[in-house]
Amino acid sequence: MRRAGGPRILVVLALTNMFAYASRNALFSVYPALRDAFGLKDAKLGLLTTVFLIPHAVATLPFGWAGDRYDRRRVIALGMLLASIAGAAGALAQTTTQLAVSRAVVGFGTAAVVPVANSILGQIYEGPRKASRMAIFNLGLLFGGVTGFGVGLIAGFPAVVVVLAIPGILMSLWLLALPVPPVPVAHDHVSLPRYILQLGKLFVIEGRELLRIPTLRWLMLSTTAMAFAAGGFTAWLIDFLERDKQMSQENATTLLMISFVGAVAGIIFGGRLSDRMRTRFVAGRLWTIVIGMLCALPVTIGCLELQAVHTIDARGVGHGMSPLYVAVATVNLFFFSWYHAPMATTVDDLAPRDKLVAAQGLVIFTMHLFGTAPASWVVGEVSDHSTLYDAMWVPAGALVIAALAMLVATRTFARDHLRARSGEAVTSSL
Repeated sequence: MRRAGGPRILVVLALTNMFAYASRNALFSVYPALRDAFGLKDAKLGLLTTVFLIPHAVATLPFGWAGDRYDRRRVIALGMLLASIAGAAGALAQTTTQLAVSRAVVGFGTAAVVPVANSILGQIYEGPRKASRMAIFNLGLLFGGVTGFGVGLIAGFPAVVVVLAIPGILMSLWLLALPVPPVPVAHDHVSLPRYILQLGKLFVIEGRELLRIPTLRWLMLSTTAMAFAAGGFTAWLIDFLERDKQMSQENATTLLMISFVGAVAGIIFGGRLSDRMRTRFVAGRLWTIVIGMLCALPVTIGCLELQAVHTIDARGVGHGMSPLYVAVATVNLFFFSWYHAPMATTVDDLAPRDKLVAAQGLVIFTMHLFGTAPASWVVGEVSDHSTLYDAMWVPAGALVIAALAMLVATRTFARDHLRARSGEAVTSSL
C-alpha cells in the first residue's frame, strides 16, 4: 500500500483537509463585513465559530464509529458534500440565525475528515515514519487556514462561502476513487438505520473502554487545552493585530503569510523529530509535543507584549512592521505546530485495532467541544468586558495546562501502547 497507493491517498486526503479547514476559517477575515451586515459585536462574532464547532465536535463521534464499520471513502465524501452544500447556502442568509444554521451544518459535515483520514494514514504508514507522513496530511490544516483567510479577503462576504464550496464538492467525488484498504478488524455488518439507532449504546460501551486508557485521558486533556489556545488565537488574530498592535489590514495579512512559513516548517519538523525521538524513547513523540509547547510559551508572550510596528503617530496609526515582531511571530507558529502529527500518531498507537477511528473521533470530539468551540466566544466575551489584549492572555494560559497534561501522559504511554498492540484489555478504573 505504501508503494502503490499510499502517496496518492495521502495527497488527496491532505487536499480534502485543506478545503475543510478553509471552510472553517472562511469568516475570520470578513468580520467587518459581518458587523455591517448583521450588527454583530465581538461576543456574537466569536459565537459564530462556536456554533460551527459544537456540531463539528459532536459529529466526530458518529463519523468515527461509522469509519470503523463502513467504507471510509464514503464516510468522508458524504461529510464533505454536506458541508459544501450547506456552506454555499450561507450566502443566502438574511439573518444571524440563518447564517448560524449554515455554519453549524458545515461544521457537522467537515467533522468526517480528520478522524477517518487519520485512521487510514495510520494503517497505511504503520512504522517508524508514521508521524512524518501524518505531518503532510496536517499541512492541509495550515494551507486551509490561509486559504480561508485569503479567499475571504479577496472575495468578501458572502462570495467567500460559495467560492470555497466548489472544491469541496469536487473533493467528495475524487475521494470515492481512492484505493483505501479495509479496516484492520472487520465488524459484523449493521444496516445504516440500525447503526443510527445503536449510536447511543456504542458511545457508552466503546467510549467507556477507550476512556479506561490512562494515557489517552491525559492526552485528551492536553489536546483540549491546546485546541482552546489555538482556537482563541486563530479566531482573533487579525483583529488583535489591527486593534491592539495598530497594524493595517495589509500588514496584518502580510505578517500572517510570513509566519505561515514557520507553521509549515513546524508541522514537518515536529513530525520528523517525533519519529526520531520515538526510536530513542518509547514516549518520544509525546516528549516532542511537550518540548514544542514549552518553547511556544515565551514566544507567545512576546507576541502579546512586543511592539509590532516601527512607529505609532498621533492618530494611533502604526507605520511599518517590526522585524523583531515578524521573527517572534514566525518562531511562535513554528513551535505551536509541532503537536499535530505526533498527537494523531499517538492516538493511533494507543487505540485497540477495532476502534482506530472511534479513538480518533473521541479525542477530536473533546478537543473541539471543550477546547476550540468555546475559545472564540470566551475570548470575545472577555474582550467585550475588558480589552482584546487582556482576552488574548486566556488562550496563553491554556497553553501551560496543555504542556503539563502532556508531560503526565509520558509516564504511562509505554504500558498502554503495549496493551493496545497485544490486544490486552484495559482494566484500570476511571
